[in-house]
Amino acid sequence: MALSIGAAELPKVTTAVIGEMAPQAKNDAFSFWKLPDEWHEQLAASAAASEAAIQRYLFEEYLSERDRRPSASLRIYYFIKNLIPLAVRHYINAAAIRTRGRREFPQWPCETALIDFWKKWLRTSLRTLGREDGPHIGFWPDGYRCCIVLTHDVESPLGVERIEKITEVEMKYGFRSAFNFPLAQYRIDWNRVAQLKDHGFEIGAHGLRHDGRLFRSEKDFQALAPILERLSREQGFRGFRSPSTLRRAEWIRELPFDFDCSFSDTDPYEPQPGGSCSVFPFFLGPLVELPYTLPQDHTLINLLRRDPLPIWTAKLHWIASMGGMILTLTHPDYTAVEPHLSAYEELLKRLSNLDKAWRALPSEVATWWRQRSQLQLKTESGRTAVMGEGSERAVVRSLSDEPLAG
Repeated sequence: MALSIGAAELPKVTTAVIGEMAPQAKNDAFSFWKLPDEWHEQLAASAAASEAAIQRYLFEEYLSERDRRPSASLRIYYFIKNLIPLAVRHYINAAAIRTRGRREFPQWPCETALIDFWKKWLRTSLRTLGREDGPHIGFWPDGYRCCIVLTHDVESPLGVERIEKITEVEMKYGFRSAFNFPLAQYRIDWNRVAQLKDHGFEIGAHGLRHDGRLFRSEKDFQALAPILERLSREQGFRGFRSPSTLRRAEWIRELPFDFDCSFSDTDPYEPQPGGSCSVFPFFLGPLVELPYTLPQDHTLINLLRRDPLPIWTAKLHWIASMGGMILTLTHPDYTAVEPHLSAYEELLKRLSNLDKAWRALPSEVATWWRQRSQLQLKTESGRTAVMGEGSERAVVRSLSDEPLAG
């Protein structure tokens, strides 16, 4: 795809608005599995109890309160960050990771705690109902068995210049992806952004700047969030990912987006380590959270100095084997040059060979997951029917046919 570089003019305010928010959905186990409504009365107590246990993982409540927010030491780092050459910065960050020490939980690159909880809850529920099997609404629409979502954070003007190399290789294999831009860090060529949209790519907000301020304090958040909201509304952005994936769950849910991508399933190498333990979307207040589930290119290439392809390959097959969401987080700044571009192309080849995999944009996954949460599965006289908006795309599966239930 040829993306010409037009004049970097400031965009005009448009009438585009952030997507409409549906009634807030739950993260309990009954809602996750989407079992027949007729079962809910018998399982109501265990479903309600499951939500607290599940949200302990999703919202990183297994961490101390201090560890669930950006550390004070990051303030010093961001104060001097721009004075440090990039290569030296990567060296310092890699050294800091080596001295940090690894937590025992969550495991990296794969953590099964939440998966194990969902399985155990389902087994216990079937015993309560006196059943060995039953139907549920499949996780993905139109008969797909897993999901692939490609996302990129564009860190710098250099990354902007390298976008075309990424889009060319993605289109070669029939993919489209989402590019997230920090809205006040460098001058954005909105003509180029428009061309990306015209070719089917999606654009999101990557915060304002990589300066650590947005989630540093409530005062900073209250000052910066309105600016982020205004700039995002001007472009009609539906999605958000925090710079450096710094996050405060209770604040992110207040942002006016359809979905967020600031959490991982497991990532001990970010400035704020942790993870939701989920390889499926979940709800963060009114937002749909789409955790990135493949290790970041930056982590593997610049911090661990490892070939990313073996780890990417092993994990994508692990996620696909459970019918989960394979969500990548790469950066044109690093991946659009050799040998890393070839590794990324090989990743796309392997993703394209997955059977019954839904290639979706983040907004499409968020829309489906929100629709699925509102669907109802009815059973009568041995027959099942799905009711609600989006039901024509829903597939009813036997739990015994669901790899995750095994």
